[in-house]
Amino acid sequence: MSCSKCGPGTPNQGPVLVEETADGKKVEPTILIVGNPNVGKSTLFNAITGARQAVVNAPGTTVEVMRGRWGSLGARILDMPGTYSLIANSPDEQVVVDTLAGAPGSFTDPARGQGVDLVLVVLDATAITRSLYLLGQVARTGRPVAAVVTLNDVQEHDTGKRVDVSALSRTLGIPVMSIDPRSKKGIEGLDDMVAAALRTRPRVTGIVPDPRSPGYNHTAALAAASRGHREVDPLEMTALTVADAHSTTPCGCGHEAMNCSEVPDSSAAAAAALAAEEAGGRDSLADADEIFHWVEAVEDGAFGARADAATLSTSDKVDRLLLHPIVGIPVFFALMWLLFKAAAEWVGPLQELFDGLFSSTDEGAFSLANLIIAGLTAVGAEGGWLQEFLVGGLAAGLGVVASFLPLMFVIFLMIAILEDSGYMARAAFLGDRVMRLIGLDGRVIMPLIMGFGCNLPSLAATRTLPSAKQRLVTTLIIPYTSCAARLSIYLMIARIFFPDNAGTVVFTMYVLSIIMVVIGALVLKPFITKGESQAPLMLVLPPYQVPRVLVILKNTWMRAWSFVQGAGKIIVIMTIVVWLMSAIPVTSKHSFADEIPMEESLYGATAMALEPVFAPAGFGEWHMTGALMTGFVAKETVISSIVLSYNLDPEVDGGDAEDAGEDLGSLPELVTQSFEKSAGEAAPLAAFAFLMFVLTYTPCLATVAEQARQIGGRITALSVVVQLAAAWVLAVAIFQIGRLFW
Repeated sequence: MSCSKCGPGTPNQGPVLVEETADGKKVEPTILIVGNPNVGKSTLFNAITGARQAVVNAPGTTVEVMRGRWGSLGARILDMPGTYSLIANSPDEQVVVDTLAGAPGSFTDPARGQGVDLVLVVLDATAITRSLYLLGQVARTGRPVAAVVTLNDVQEHDTGKRVDVSALSRTLGIPVMSIDPRSKKGIEGLDDMVAAALRTRPRVTGIVPDPRSPGYNHTAALAAASRGHREVDPLEMTALTVADAHSTTPCGCGHEAMNCSEVPDSSAAAAAALAAEEAGGRDSLADADEIFHWVEAVEDGAFGARADAATLSTSDKVDRLLLHPIVGIPVFFALMWLLFKAAAEWVGPLQELFDGLFSSTDEGAFSLANLIIAGLTAVGAEGGWLQEFLVGGLAAGLGVVASFLPLMFVIFLMIAILEDSGYMARAAFLGDRVMRLIGLDGRVIMPLIMGFGCNLPSLAATRTLPSAKQRLVTTLIIPYTSCAARLSIYLMIARIFFPDNAGTVVFTMYVLSIIMVVIGALVLKPFITKGESQAPLMLVLPPYQVPRVLVILKNTWMRAWSFVQGAGKIIVIMTIVVWLMSAIPVTSKHSFADEIPMEESLYGATAMALEPVFAPAGFGEWHMTGALMTGFVAKETVISSIVLSYNLDPEVDGGDAEDAGEDLGSLPELVTQSFEKSAGEAAPLAAFAFLMFVLTYTPCLATVAEQARQIGGRITALSVVVQLAAAWVLAVAIFQIGRLFW
């Protein structure tokens, strides 16, 4: 590459891997990974960076970006959010545009001494046309580009053909490799390719940065237009280009930028761009059409005759059944029912085993509780409040945490299989029809699906929604999606009161959760989203593939362990809080940490004060109301609070204190007695009303805090009040109406 001052014979030397500024400061090169969603960008990023990575928010946004170091190259690497185009329609896509543009305040703002040295574009072999279109848009920015092709094995399986990366590289004029990020096949040669690209700074052939003026720079126009400062035809955005923010003289010639045909001054270019637009400019449709013609030329040059568009792949044939409006939805619900049926019936013995490893006090049993008792006995400190706290409180609480592990593992395993096979994207497509009936954008379905895992990341996922009103409604209805922490409560209560139909009861709770989401959206529609146009859902359906066992097991273990770690911290803290409340007497007959009857402790007194509130719902018994009290902080603590309350209760319905306090195997009987005390023969009905309250009331304080951060404290406070009121009304209605037919 050369410029008018250097002459055609002066080569572009390009930057070395680590540059040194005029003041002697070392600057690592910056590499961006860009591509469509679900093409393997993040898997590639993880394979490159290993543990040298962190999740950071893009400046001024809540959009999360993975940032890490490419150790062998000494380079900084950023994994950009997936995007189909450089036309920003969501905060995620805006971050990609700003970072490519080196916009003020972005990761690559020149004022920070940063820039973009290379854009590594990830191409999907199964959707090469769409991937090449994004590559063409990136090429218009004038940034150096290299590419990798993923999913070539899937493409070969479906069509019998692979993308010829050698032919594609020759046609594009940039280095291209075929890799499989999941198995790390081809990763070993990526270092050399990227190192060479950082030095040579290759540009895509056949694409000029701007058809109106070679090398024309529209950095300011691009950033301003996509931020909404002026009206620009979206298709014109494909023609807006970005200067290399890393240097004012990227060609290496040392001359003033305005005298170099490579990169003119950005402000002058932006002004000229605006003037050209006001004068009528060129036809932006023709500009977009030019990129598509370029894509066709690349496909013809690299692959020869393109495949017959009418040929159906295996995935297409399967989708004709699974996406059918009549067949698809029943199949989806059948799969979900099987998932919860398996969780309810398979993990019971495993949960008891894991719980026993911590809380069992049976003679000869190997458990944390017995080790604590033996240790205290050895130092002469057995008995008393310390043993009661460590065994009946801490060990029992940790046992609950451990019992979550097999449950979460089975749930996450089955979800991971559905995700890796490609089915979960189809579930989102099926849900789109329902979302449109209630006035929501089809893209809302993705955050809602995440909400069934955990409400907290689900709230963060609302940033991908293009409309502020849609984001507000989605943020308000996400708490009604039944998170994984509630699942453990459903399973415990369902096994006790509905042992033969536990899986069906749990499945019913998730159906009710969906109904609550729909009702919430319908109630909010007249106030927030009425009259708002609905953008069509653009969703890539990845090809079906056989899940890889090692990948599935690794991802499942990481998710389950992460859940247990997070829940464990909360449970341990709340265990200590509950124990302290139970050790504080509310009468003068006892002192702190005496053997206080639970009813005469601060915990019991507070829980009993709530009994009249929940009596109309059938569970106005202090063991249950106390658990709901701690559940307001985190649903993970509901079961541990129930266990702890019985552990510290010296007398349950006249039973033996030692049996009630230490034999956790009697927990089902104790819970049954508590519900029968409040609801009599209608105890199962009261138990179902209890589950309805758990489903509907505030998920956890962390979710409330995230809601307040996104939509403000006043709306969040109103939302919490509505959730509590709705939960109480529904629970009372279920019990009172159901009792008429009991």
